[in-house]
Amino acid sequence: MKVTYSWIIYSCLVFGSGILCDRKLKRRQAVSCSVNTDDKFYCTNGLCIEWSWVCDGRKDCSDGLDETNELCALYEYGTNMTTGCGRPVDKNSVLIDDDKKGLIKEVPWSVGIYYYTRISTYPLAGYQFCEGSIIAPNVVISVAQCFSNETGFLSHKISVKKGRFRIAIGKYDRSTTIVNNNQLLTEKIIDNDNQLMTQIIKVDTIYVNEVYNGEDGFYGENIAVIVLENKISFSNDVAPVCIDWIGKYKVHNGDIGKISVWRKEENETQNPVLLERFLPFIEPSKCRKKISTKNQQLVYFDKFCTTYTLEQGAGYDNTGAGISFLHSNSYFLTGVLTFMDDPKDGIFSGFTDLKYYVQWIRGILNKHFIENSCVLPIVEGVLYSYEGSNEILSHGTLINHHRTIIEKCELGYHMAYPIGIRFCQGKGKWLSNTEKLCFKMCPPLISDSLDIKCSHNGKYANCSNLSIPDTIATASCKPTFTAPNEQEITLELLCQSNGLWNKQLYRCHPYCGRVYVKNHALIDNGDKALVGTAPWNVGIYQLNKTDYNYDMICGGSIISQNLIISAAHCFWKKGMLSKNISITDGLYKIGVGKYNRNFTIIDNEFAQIINVEMIHLKEGYYGSTGFHAEDIAIIVLQNEVSFSNGVSPVCIDWNSKYNEVNGDQGKGLNRRYRN
Repeated sequence: MKVTYSWIIYSCLVFGSGILCDRKLKRRQAVSCSVNTDDKFYCTNGLCIEWSWVCDGRKDCSDGLDETNELCALYEYGTNMTTGCGRPVDKNSVLIDDDKKGLIKEVPWSVGIYYYTRISTYPLAGYQFCEGSIIAPNVVISVAQCFSNETGFLSHKISVKKGRFRIAIGKYDRSTTIVNNNQLLTEKIIDNDNQLMTQIIKVDTIYVNEVYNGEDGFYGENIAVIVLENKISFSNDVAPVCIDWIGKYKVHNGDIGKISVWRKEENETQNPVLLERFLPFIEPSKCRKKISTKNQQLVYFDKFCTTYTLEQGAGYDNTGAGISFLHSNSYFLTGVLTFMDDPKDGIFSGFTDLKYYVQWIRGILNKHFIENSCVLPIVEGVLYSYEGSNEILSHGTLINHHRTIIEKCELGYHMAYPIGIRFCQGKGKWLSNTEKLCFKMCPPLISDSLDIKCSHNGKYANCSNLSIPDTIATASCKPTFTAPNEQEITLELLCQSNGLWNKQLYRCHPYCGRVYVKNHALIDNGDKALVGTAPWNVGIYQLNKTDYNYDMICGGSIISQNLIISAAHCFWKKGMLSKNISITDGLYKIGVGKYNRNFTIIDNEFAQIINVEMIHLKEGYYGSTGFHAEDIAIIVLQNEVSFSNGVSPVCIDWNSKYNEVNGDQGKGLNRRYRN
């Protein structure tokens, strides 16, 4: 057995009739465990640590087993918090015809603690004597003084027998025989929306802080953790409050907190009902100056205060009620009601500050909650469901131990195994049949300038679909394109497990002004023309609104995948207001790669028909009035032309590099189109 030591350092302030002490606990190291006990957390190497050290941000196990994401998901901050804790109420969503339900929703973590005195048809037969706050499905926070008679301070762990204590969740009326005006009280009450509102659950164990000594100890360390026999069913009306596990948020003097209290309504109904109240935070130093002398010793190092009045604040019968403050749009439990100063005058109420007991609470929560459950981890691409069910479980869902979960993959992810199964072993530990089930697939590879071929494990794969990891793609420029650096190379890409290709495709540049080398002849009416002799040539067609056929009106030349050069007079109309013509009604179309003039005939594999989107005429063109000077037009296409052996652009001498002299021979199409 490895011997280790721990010690407690006290810093104390002596004043009046009291002594106020603050303490800091020094941490121990992991030690070997001679006896197998559930009171310790076991590391992989056989050493054990305290439950309170688990998920506290420090790796006490050599392999970090005590700080894994799966184990510690409960303590996550932010909108994806596992239990959906501390959610503020949308006032607009509260049902105006059901005030009781609305009030319960406003503090959905508040519970009543009842002492059960006799066997009865009523599960709450007895009386309500304290309040508490839900922090997990089977754990509630309250104060130690509520249970002083049970321990006599001889034991700080109370095993509750025969359901002597019971917790009422989602209860509006304080009466032991009435649950939301329902006299036929059962263990669980369902509302009209089929939501579980009121629940009555027996208490299993109560933990009182080990230093608590009641009045003799000035009610210092006055806090209790209640473990329930069964788990609470969370719903829109019942949810836990958050705990600031790492001291991320600070509450300042004057900040307003929210608390639920049992109070009679203005119409003085017979039984007190649950009401929401807002109270200001008063730091201990200011509280001690204002509180009565006889109660100053109660403002222990672990206390803070709020002001209250009998009309709106908390009373003796609300001992243990939690006050929570809003941080990052979630309510965090900050204190539990411990005492009141002169309730007759109604001045101050004191709260035990939870920040001093986070480690202790964590240890109990770990032992009784994490030990018997697992949290569905956030794994990209994985879908969870119970065995035999198609209902999808969200990431962060709490799963009871010994439950089996089926895993599948989201759309866009490759499932590496036929089926994924994980089994909850408890203590946040999963047993899974796969190390990684879902792999993100790589995006399709589509290019108008590259020929791309894909294979996976030596077998053909379609590059235009999502690709499985380890798919290999080879890409090279199409016959009518050239690589950017003019070096024809074959590019090889690999689909990685992160869903990304290891390299990026480059874009090849189209050959311009080059004819198709291979003689690919088409014959029509005995005349032969070579496809590709002028692969940039296009026919321009206009809709004849008389017979609704398209007639060829002009020719043009391709200069890029969506631009054609032609003559302005093909589109000129006298009195035009703009030289930029937007085409939205399909008036003009372009025929690319066609041999036959007839618009309806697609006579070869290269032919394409594309709509015109915009026509730009040269600003200086005025038709015959201007002697057809500047007779040029640029046509913008709706879709890009697909280049091939039979279709490619003509070059433009953008930098005036070349000069033609008189007598130089040019090339153009001088052919007759036959119908």
